[in-house]
Amino acid sequence: MANQLKPLPVILVLGFTGSGKTSFIQHLSSQTQVAVEHIQSGSQNLGSGCICCSGLKDLKQLIKDLLVDRENEKIECQQLFIEASHETDPIPVIRTIRQHFSPGNIFLKEVITVINAAKYPPKDAQRYLVTNQIFFANKIVVNHCDCATDEQINNSHKHIRSVKWQPIFNAIQGIVDTNEFSVHPAVETSIPVSTVISFGS
Repeated sequence: MANQLKPLPVILVLGFTGSGKTSFIQHLSSQTQVAVEHIQSGSQNLGSGCICCSGLKDLKQLIKDLLVDRENEKIECQQLFIEASHETDPIPVIRTIRQHFSPGNIFLKEVITVINAAKYPPKDAQRYLVTNQIFFANKIVVNHCDCATDEQINNSHKHIRSVKWQPIFNAIQGIVDTNEFSVHPAVETSIPVSTVISFGS
């Protein structure tokens, strides 16, 4: 019943264009046998920009609609992925989730940043955004290791460690070892379902 629902855990996935956020979410869900339902942001003015400007209003409304549908049992959702757009500063997104929603309904479980080891740090990105996406993450996925040299992978690790220490997981095409890295739904059902709110690139 609706009054027995546990708070919905949110996983915010950050990363610049080409890092492999979508592949990471898809592979993680398939490896943990979790069905995925996608919700595309309706904003037409985001482009390759960020959630943290024009997209915050859109994000709040999508979350509100999702919580209402979940409470009314129109959907079965045990966890929510927010796939951030290219140049997203995590601070406004984290603040929005924590300040605009009750922790009894929804809470930020963790922030995961996906990077492209072969093109890191991204040359076209503002330095503070690169730093914030690392600093506010609970886990870092160093992706596309099959396309990067050992030196590029090592340099990625060194740069990450220069910002903050947190678990780093190497990945190929978004695939990580789920024995070490796993995101489990908060409620066990016959077919666990994750919803992904996607903000594009």
